[in-house]
Order: sequence, then C-alpha cells, then structure tokens
Amino acid sequence: MTIRRLLVWSAAAAAGSLFLLLGPAEGATAAPARTLLGPDLAVTAVSAPVQVLTGRAFTVDATITELSGGTGASASLTASANGAVLATVPVVVPAGVSVVATLPVTLPAAGAVRIDVTVTAADPADTEPANNVRSATIDVTDFQVVPSTAVGPGLAGYGGQFNENVYAAISRAAGVTDDNLKWMEQSVLGLHPQFSRIFFPQAALDDPDMMASFVRTVLLAQRAGTTINVTWQGGTLDVKSGSVPKFAEVLVELVVKWHVTHFHWVTLQNEPNSTKITLAQYENQYRELDPYLANIRGQVRFMGGDLVQTNQRAWFEYLGAHMTDILDAYSIHVFWDYWDVQKLQDRLTEVRAIVDGLPAAERKPLYVTEYGVRGLRTFNGAAAGDPGVWTDGTPITETNVSAFEHAWFDILSSRLGYAGTSKWDTYFGRYDKGVQAYYMIGSPDRGWPKHPMYNLFYLVTATVKPGWHAVELDQVPGTTRLVTAYTGGWDWTLVGLDTAGAQLNGASTVRVPYSIGGLPPLQTFRLVVWNDVGDGLDGPATTVTTDAAGTATFTVPQQGVFALTTRPGTIEPRNTLPLPE
Repeated sequence: MTIRRLLVWSAAAAAGSLFLLLGPAEGATAAPARTLLGPDLAVTAVSAPVQVLTGRAFTVDATITELSGGTGASASLTASANGAVLATVPVVVPAGVSVVATLPVTLPAAGAVRIDVTVTAADPADTEPANNVRSATIDVTDFQVVPSTAVGPGLAGYGGQFNENVYAAISRAAGVTDDNLKWMEQSVLGLHPQFSRIFFPQAALDDPDMMASFVRTVLLAQRAGTTINVTWQGGTLDVKSGSVPKFAEVLVELVVKWHVTHFHWVTLQNEPNSTKITLAQYENQYRELDPYLANIRGQVRFMGGDLVQTNQRAWFEYLGAHMTDILDAYSIHVFWDYWDVQKLQDRLTEVRAIVDGLPAAERKPLYVTEYGVRGLRTFNGAAAGDPGVWTDGTPITETNVSAFEHAWFDILSSRLGYAGTSKWDTYFGRYDKGVQAYYMIGSPDRGWPKHPMYNLFYLVTATVKPGWHAVELDQVPGTTRLVTAYTGGWDWTLVGLDTAGAQLNGASTVRVPYSIGGLPPLQTFRLVVWNDVGDGLDGPATTVTTDAAGTATFTVPQQGVFALTTRPGTIEPRNTLPLPE
C-alpha cells in the first residue's frame, strides 16, 4: 500500500510552520482537503473632517476589513502625520468582517496635513501588508467661519458723528468757508458712512444760524446715504417748557419738509447716567415726546442709553423693565487711552453680558454712538489738548495707532453682535469754544486732511454693507489675531488684525499668517491691507483663492488691518480727492 502525502499551507504557514498531512490508503475515497487562509487586514476607508482648527481635538474614523475570509486577527491601528504618531488604538477584526475604529487626533500647526491610517502588529500576521494603509488630507486652520450662525441683528454699519455746527458761525470763526466746505463734503461722501449720529443742541431752538446748520448737516448725511441718529444733546426737555413740541416739530420737518429718508433714530440726552437726571425723568421725556412724533414713528424709532460706564447696569435694567415698549435699541459710549486697550475690550464685553442677562423680552440691539482713542494729555510739560498726543507729540488722532485701535474696537463689536458704531467724530467742527480733535477729517486751515482713520474706515465701508450679517467665527485659543466675518447674499468680507500690533505707529518686518476655513471652495477673494507699509493708506489689492476645502491662506504685516472680500471694485489709497466742481 502506498501513502500519498499532501502539503497544505495553513494560517500558521504564513508564520513559517508547514504541516504534513497523511492522505488515505490507496484505493480509499479521499475527503476534500480544506485550505485555511491567513488574515488579510486592509484599511478600506478613512473618514475625517476636511478642515479642523489648530490644537482642537477631532476624530478620524477608519474601516478595517478582513478580506481573506479565512482567519480573523487582532492588530493596532495608528494615525500618523509626517512620520509622527498621533494616535493608536487596538482593533479585533473577525474573518470576512469590517469594523470601524475611531482615533482621537489633534494637529498642532496650520497647513494641509496628510494623515496616514495604518494597520500594524497583526496577530496572526497579515498576509498582504500592501493594503494596510489609507490616507486623508485635512486643512488645519487657525480660524473657522460658521456661516449658518448669525451674530446679532442685521448690520447697521460703521460711521461717525456729524458735527451739527460745521456750517454755523462758531465753526466759520475757526476757518470754515463756503469754498473749503466743498472739500469736506466731498470727503464725507467718499467715505460712504453707514451709521452716524448728529446732535441737536437746545440752543438751536432759538438760534436760526444753528438751526440752519443743523438742517444742512442732516442733509449732508442724507446725501452720504448714512442711517441718521438725531440726539437731543442735553438740557430741559419737557412739554411744560415747550421744548418737547418744538423739538418734535424739527424732527417731523426733517421727514415731511426735507424728505430725509435716512433719518431712523432719535435718542434723548447725551450720557444721562453722568448727569443729575433721574431714571424716571429720563423715561418721562421719551413718553412725552412720543405722541408728537406719531406721524413719523413708522420711519423713526427710539434708541435709549448713550451710557458711559457709571452705574450702567442699573440703567440698563431700568430701560429693560420700564421702557421696553418704547425703545427699539440701546447705545453706549466708549473712550480709552491708547495704552489701555484692555478697557476697549472690557467695555464691549461687559455691556454685552449685561444686556444678554436681561429677560429675553427686554433685550434690544446694541449700538455704540460715540467711541475714540485718547493720548498723552501733556507733552514736554505743556497741555496737549483733547484727545492728546502720541509719544513723539503727534496728535493721537493723526497716528496709525489710533486708527488700528478703532479697527480693533469695530472688529470686536461685530464679534459680540453690536449692530453698528458711530465714531466721535467724522470731521472738524466746533461744538463750543473748546477743541475736541477726534475727527477723521482734519481742520480747514490744513486743507481738511484725511487722517489714517479715514482710510481705515473707508476700507471697511467699501467692503462691508448695511443689512449684512456678522456670522460666527471659531478660532484657536490664546492667539492675538482677531478676525470677524460678514455675509450678504453671495458676498463675503472678512476683516482682521493682530492685536499685538496695536502700539506700532510705523512699519514692522513681522508678517502674521492667517489660515481661515469654512469659506466657499475655490472662491477668489481680493485682499486689501490698510497700513500695509506703515503709511496709513489702503494698499493695492491682491488675489487670494480658497482651496478645495474652502480655506484661505495669506500673511499680513503686523501693523496692518486686512479686508478679504468678494466684493468687486477698486480700493485706492484715499489720501487725496479732487475738488468738486
């Protein structure tokens, strides 16, 4: 009798063991031999976000399949990038089965990162290591736009105070003339302000020159297209004295006689919580004025507050509890020294928290109707005037530092859901015998010069439009970079800066990187940088195109403020404008 020997590779054969099987005696019927295949573990799918934030934990899901159907195995699953292991988890995969494993991952730096997911250390050993790895590429960014989440109401926009006395004798005595006013007016129109406040002084009720100047100022604001807030500056306002009906007549005439369609807000009293007026008296002034404006209340609404920090919580709580039926918005004022940037942040965040803490029915849109930067009050032992000077004696209003910090303020206000801001103030003019040189457009004796703030504001008003929405924007913690995002229809604009550049009045060699995700993929943006070379002007536009994941990547000098926008058009340096005919 002959014995037939059959060699068969088993699962163990892949590990180096060979089994000798003895067949049946010759002439007997042999049972069919069963071949036991070794495990073939393959990474058949990898699922990962297309974009994540730097330093923010996320997960990668991998599907591991045993392809041979013969033998299952245990193994390790590893995620790595550039040779560095990011995470490892154990897996057990039965024969012929797919399992999904989750790997927790954090990526430390911005950029496009390829993550390799690999099966290793299979037991029994893997028979086909060539399919043990699969990759996914992720955009790692420092910012992520969340366009589906709006922050605050529709945007009213950005602008500045219009001095109501610029056409009056008090300003003409300081050098304002009919001829040089053309320069100022053209500059104001070229700025395209969006939300602006105008004082109505009580003295104008009895002074035809001041009244005529007020009306002419409102008409200038109407021509500029800005939303107008008229604020009763101060003084007695009641029916008994006749001031309420007289003021109401002025307001009604703006709409009915002068056809001022951009007049939408009335505020009573400037910074009332710094005066002796009581909360009850303040409320009564609005309630007495209201019926006199019945014919225009469809166009004109009441804004309350104009509050400074003093006792502001009690005032907001009163406005909410007692005046929510008559007020449609709240407003505040914020001023800070250029070296005290913490104050600009604290004021915006504390007021936001106070209003958010009111009962839901008492919360109203928030506005800033005055804000500005102050400098050193003395220089070389002499008084430096209001608002003071930079360390070299330059009026603070004329510095890049002041403009930069205004941008910081507006970006943060947008991030916190403020509806609009009006800077104090837009152009030279005299409110009284004193001088308050906070303006974006300087005095007529110097040719109404445009200060760096003018160019900065033009960058914003040329790229962000009223009615748009600020949207949520997530960012890595601990960064000094600050960015806000706006959307309007198909248009996008992002405005940002590095707060570490707040004290730089000149140019820096430091270029700050920005990587922003969550944008439309393969979208072309224009990048315009204010103060790109330290000159306080708006630089020439360059092009930035997002990648397939919707990430924009670019750098900006540390002293610069950027606008990244899809809006068409050319933004030119705004240092000169032609004299109007």
